[in-house]
Amino acid sequence: MHYQTNFDTLENPCETPLRWQSTTILIVIFLVAASLRFVNLRQLPPGLNQDEAANAWSAYCLLKTGKDYYYKTSWPIFYVRNVGGNSSTLYVYLLMPFQAIGGLNVVTTRLPAAVGGIFTVWLIYYVGRRLFGPTTALAAATLLAVDPWHLQHSRNGLESSITFLVSLAPLALLLWAGLLSGDKNKTASPRPAAAALGGMLAGIGCYGHWEVRLFVPTFLFLTVLLTLPGWWKTIKTRKGALAVALFGLGFAVTWGALIWQHIFHPEGIGRHALAQKNWVGSVPFFVAIKNMAVRYIMHFSPSFLFMKYDPHSFLSPPTIGYFYWYMAPLMLAGVIWLLWRFKSFSARILIAFLLAYPVGDCLVWGSHLSILRSAPGLCALILLSAVGAVDTARWLWSKNRKAAIAVVVIFSIAVIGMNLKYLHYFYGKYSREPDVYHYFHTDLVEACEWLKPRFDDFDAVYITTNELNMPYVVTTVVLSYDPKRWFSEPIEFTQTPPPGVELPCEWDFYTRYGKMHFIYDDVNFSISDLQKKFAPGRLLVILRPYELILSTVVENLQKLENQDDESLVSTELEKLEYLEKPDVSALGPLAEHIIHKIYGPDGEEALWLCRF
Repeated sequence: MHYQTNFDTLENPCETPLRWQSTTILIVIFLVAASLRFVNLRQLPPGLNQDEAANAWSAYCLLKTGKDYYYKTSWPIFYVRNVGGNSSTLYVYLLMPFQAIGGLNVVTTRLPAAVGGIFTVWLIYYVGRRLFGPTTALAAATLLAVDPWHLQHSRNGLESSITFLVSLAPLALLLWAGLLSGDKNKTASPRPAAAALGGMLAGIGCYGHWEVRLFVPTFLFLTVLLTLPGWWKTIKTRKGALAVALFGLGFAVTWGALIWQHIFHPEGIGRHALAQKNWVGSVPFFVAIKNMAVRYIMHFSPSFLFMKYDPHSFLSPPTIGYFYWYMAPLMLAGVIWLLWRFKSFSARILIAFLLAYPVGDCLVWGSHLSILRSAPGLCALILLSAVGAVDTARWLWSKNRKAAIAVVVIFSIAVIGMNLKYLHYFYGKYSREPDVYHYFHTDLVEACEWLKPRFDDFDAVYITTNELNMPYVVTTVVLSYDPKRWFSEPIEFTQTPPPGVELPCEWDFYTRYGKMHFIYDDVNFSISDLQKKFAPGRLLVILRPYELILSTVVENLQKLENQDDESLVSTELEKLEYLEKPDVSALGPLAEHIIHKIYGPDGEEALWLCRF
């Protein structure tokens, strides 16, 4: 596809870097991006989230046995059952090479996200260069390398961590196959073989987090619609028509199989969606249209993009919005330049990218806008900002060079200051925030790391589940549990939410695998009853300090039930004062069973490991 971009580069060498200058700058950007994503990957974020652990455990079971850990399906394609909700498979399969080399642990769980994040920085450079030239490409790569939204998810082993990559990939593949070209100086003829491969890869990317399955076809449709004259010119040639047909066929084969499952087998692949109360199928048609339209528009609001919107600090950048405030004028300038040069196909392609980005988050409502389902928009907004920055700088340079230099210097100081302030917090205090500490099960991970070399010293391990979310799957990863043992040993779980937990019935609450037990009914939890089942010293109980005190008081009160001794009852009740700030003095002889303590970010005791 050949056309002129109208994003003309100026002849000033300061504005159009030479090839060696671009390469040097790009290497520096990659080093910065890699450093920000790889440094202290094990401890930032601390611990391990249950969704990360579920992906890792599913991948490890496939790697070692060829079967997923719930359905025992051989090499599942469309979904795996992670903690109950059927999840996408792409991140699971990307995990396997890293686990084959480095084993099952926290670092290998997050490595695909980190590596994918760095590759996305290169990919946005490639796309930016082909569409808008090297200067804009370098600006886009720089902005993405330090972007807090991208950085946050490049350090989490979630399905959505690769959404940025697989959302940008279709555009890059179209450029690579010669079906799109944004550089008037380097037009590329269509390449049928590359187009066929590109179509299949674009479809395979849709096996990631589910919003991509809506975004990619919407983006392709809008791109064709807005650049229709170029496509018409392409298919007039035999080679061009063949390339377009092969790209479409490759995409239809891979994406089509996925959509077939959604249409004809929604009970499997759509298990999580069907459990939601507020979604497109739960209200009348016109109400759904209104809800989707309102939600779509909200994705472009400043409150969503620049203010701290997502209440889940473990998913959204802490203390700030999804983008730094300095991106706001750049995005606004980018919009102005795109509209000013709307005849440019490069501008139209980016507009298609921007218009398509919210669609994956518009079928569910009743809750806040999702940072996960909105992820396809990140690279589009970064490219928009890069266009705004570079074209505005060029315009200022052409009008008043001194003013341009002054604006660039002042703006650069603000950019550096905001980044340093955020990074100082993110790589420092963030990991010690209580909500982050508990969301990533930092205390449980530390307890399992202590247990791992001593695992064979116990016949049974009981873990209470207060303030923990699906702890069973976290323990499988930290203990590097053997999948063959998982399939051969007793497993017990229920889909009935435990008392006080308001969750859909789609989730699996495991109460046992092998000798690992998880206590959800802490009302009837009795340590003395457990002691009768196992030899002395062979039982390990991991619990909150207040739980041990409460359990002790309850058991003692039960023993005193038939005795008329109010002083003893009063003594036991006084021990309840230690629930908020546990003290081993309230335990009496039981205190000697505490063999290890886990401390929280505030220095207070978070977990006790007790041998009985």
